[in-house]
Amino acid sequence: MAGRLWREAASLMVVGRAASVNSKIPKQDYKVLFLKRNERSSFMPNSYVFPGGVSEPADFSEEWFDVFKKCGYEPFGLLKDLRTNAPSPMIFSNKTYSITPEIGFRIGAIREAFEECGLLIAHHFPFKSLDKPELTKWQQIVHQDASQFVVMFQELGGCPGLWDLHEWISWLTPTHFASRRFDTAFFITFMEKIPQIFADDKEVVDIKVVSPLEMVKQWRTGAVQLPPPQVYEVSRLLSIDSYEELEEFARERGKNGMDHYFPVRIVAKNGTVLCLAGDDLYPEEPDYTGEQAQLVVQETVEELRGLAQNHHRMELKKHNLKLLDHGVRLARGSITDLPESLTPTSLPVRVPFILPSASPPYPWALSTTTQHFQQPAAARVSCVKPRGAPAA
Repeated sequence: MAGRLWREAASLMVVGRAASVNSKIPKQDYKVLFLKRNERSSFMPNSYVFPGGVSEPADFSEEWFDVFKKCGYEPFGLLKDLRTNAPSPMIFSNKTYSITPEIGFRIGAIREAFEECGLLIAHHFPFKSLDKPELTKWQQIVHQDASQFVVMFQELGGCPGLWDLHEWISWLTPTHFASRRFDTAFFITFMEKIPQIFADDKEVVDIKVVSPLEMVKQWRTGAVQLPPPQVYEVSRLLSIDSYEELEEFARERGKNGMDHYFPVRIVAKNGTVLCLAGDDLYPEEPDYTGEQAQLVVQETVEELRGLAQNHHRMELKKHNLKLLDHGVRLARGSITDLPESLTPTSLPVRVPFILPSASPPYPWALSTTTQHFQQPAAARVSCVKPRGAPAA
């Protein structure tokens, strides 16, 4: 279905160790890279996102085999290093490329990071660093033609640092939500220090390297815009303060493969609910194609919340977004020990931080438990009906 109904993409969460942390004030000792999209962007304009973009055929070119061979890596060895025993996510399935998706999507994520901000993740690179003019030259060349990324390595040596990227998750844009849809594979990578980087001044107009907590603070006060997947993923990082702990978690979690998230959109009386798998209102057979009509119901967002015991959803009301993750154990080792609540006066777990009281409202609360979601299909909430539907 990819290509006809949506495009495939790759995104990279870049985590760097913070320069210094005051030991008397416990807080996260790492930061994450965010890029601000141009206001003219066709998808999520003015939003801060992780580096990433549409996958290109060049990311799966056979020419990459020669690049890796020159660095001492055979195709079979690459696959052995990167493929997990877990079931493949939808984005990795039914591919006819010569290069496997575990390799090609990683190359795409690395390429996009280089295009957008000049961050190059490479192994066996003969130069410790390229000077800014040389780096900018290749950044512009690759931005104009993705097939030149392999040419760059052919001329300069080295290869993309595939092994530095751990599988994280994939998100598919909901139906009836945006004119363009993307199935995006998210990876996460770690570095002791995020180097100086350069926005391309085309797709990217600003760069932030901040802690997840600081980004959530800025989002909640309206200082920045974050798309729902970014809100969700940054929020999951709030439960881990340590760079080492997060890196260890990501390394081990990546061995379990990549979960696939497809939010199902329900238009309520006073807002919108994006349900995720495990929520009582999540359909047994989601409509991936958008052939079914948009589900519109008579209930309010709050009433829909009351209809379910197990919540795994995002609630959108005007410009406010609330996350609910309650009663659901996420698959494949995803972070579940999130703060029980985040309100203007309550403190995140292990993070002594009070949000300023001068910028209400604070529409965001997040809670979780470790109960398994084992509700049988027959017990799912079924009383939500489209507006105008006859009563049972």
